[in-house]
Amino acid sequence: MANKKRTFCYSLCLLTSLALNLFFITNLYLDNKLNKQKLSWSREAAAEAEAAAIISCSGHGRAYLDGLAVDGKPICECNTCYGGHDYSVFSPDCAADADSGDPLFLEPFWMQHAAKSAVLIAGWHRMSYTFYDQSFISQELENHIRRVHSIARNAITKGKYIVFGGGSTQLLSAAVYALSMNLSSPASVVAAPLAYPLYETQTNYFQNNHFKFNEDALLLNNSSYTTSNVIEFVTSPNNPDGKLREPVSRGPSVRVIYDHAYYWPHFTAIPAPADEDVMIFTISKLTGHAGSRLG
Repeated sequence: MANKKRTFCYSLCLLTSLALNLFFITNLYLDNKLNKQKLSWSREAAAEAEAAAIISCSGHGRAYLDGLAVDGKPICECNTCYGGHDYSVFSPDCAADADSGDPLFLEPFWMQHAAKSAVLIAGWHRMSYTFYDQSFISQELENHIRRVHSIARNAITKGKYIVFGGGSTQLLSAAVYALSMNLSSPASVVAAPLAYPLYETQTNYFQNNHFKFNEDALLLNNSSYTTSNVIEFVTSPNNPDGKLREPVSRGPSVRVIYDHAYYWPHFTAIPAPADEDVMIFTISKLTGHAGSRLG
């Protein structure tokens, strides 16, 4: 009798185990099948993106889906001063370009946060000219920009308008144009040395009857006070010395464009949030995504 009970228990356990295993295997199969059905084109797109991202290039370059390709497969785009078949050979005669640079020092951060920072966009994403509220600017993007400045405590955005441009370069020119439109006489555009060369180059390129680039701000007048129409670029913190600058020109007709490209905690101390009328920031110095051209 005891043997029959024992056999019955063993049989029951075996059947229960088989039933549970069958249940789990079936669920696993169905889940995988459903997931494959749910993620179709995005699975292939994600796989292609990861395949390009894991190409090492010996740590001296990157491969991109929208970059160089051989036989339809992405290949490395080598960093300056490196070469060889695997891009590991350093050229000792390579000259460093001290006039400009790429913010690639932020690349490791994004690699460490690969999953959280990855973005997958459908080919038909937002093909309309406008958003749901008929605006040309994403309200969600604007909200995030205000939040970032609040967290960094580097700018007061309450009561301010957010204007987007193709990088800060476009916005610098747009600001000069806007500030000079309704003046009684042409404005002198100035910048104290050492200044970003593009201030002068771009102002001269777009020069018209409303403004022209003048000599630097320190030489504009014997004193810093002026009654003339002046638009001054103030780079704060300045590049390359990192000094937090204030306008040199003073007077009732002085308008100031604050270039705060480097006013972020990973570049400088933030003594107080900036609260000027015209402030320029750029995503290239915040996140390192210079190629996105978002100012």
